[in-house]
Amino acid sequence: LGGISQLTRLSLGSNSISGTIPAATGELSQLKYLHLYSNSISGTIAGTICDNSVSCSSGCPTGVYGTSLCDGTYTGTEVDLNSQGLSGTIPPQLGGISQLEYLSLSRNSISGTIPPETSKLSQLEWLDLANNDISGTVPPQLNNLPLTNCDLGGTNHFACPLPA
Repeated sequence: LGGISQLTRLSLGSNSISGTIPAATGELSQLKYLHLYSNSISGTIAGTICDNSVSCSSGCPTGVYGTSLCDGTYTGTEVDLNSQGLSGTIPPQLGGISQLEYLSLSRNSISGTIPPETSKLSQLEWLDLANNDISGTVPPQLNNLPLTNCDLGGTNHFACPLPA
């Protein structure tokens, strides 16, 4: 894959992939859409998605997030990591990915709260955090985002009242 220098979309969802993503993935400098949902990927994603020279902060969920998602340097517009068995919390640094339009972390074991920094995702149209173990209050600033889909339901445990 690393040799396909103009690749902008990588969709490998529901392919029973296990193990780690090859380091050559890091050569995909034009990658904008990453869809790896419903696999059994472990470790981190290299290169553009994960700069292995930067250690992931303790707030970054384990699994396939990769450090660039943790440190906010990811340059894509879509992240679909549902059904991956991710755990930990949502890193507040995700709020630094200003061009992000689609974020799906549903059907994992993510806990903690929705960081207020999520409201900085000014281009976000799709947010799916359903069926995790997220609790606390939903940041009312999410109402200011251009969301066309927002799914926070399922097994999450949000405090009421939810933002109007």
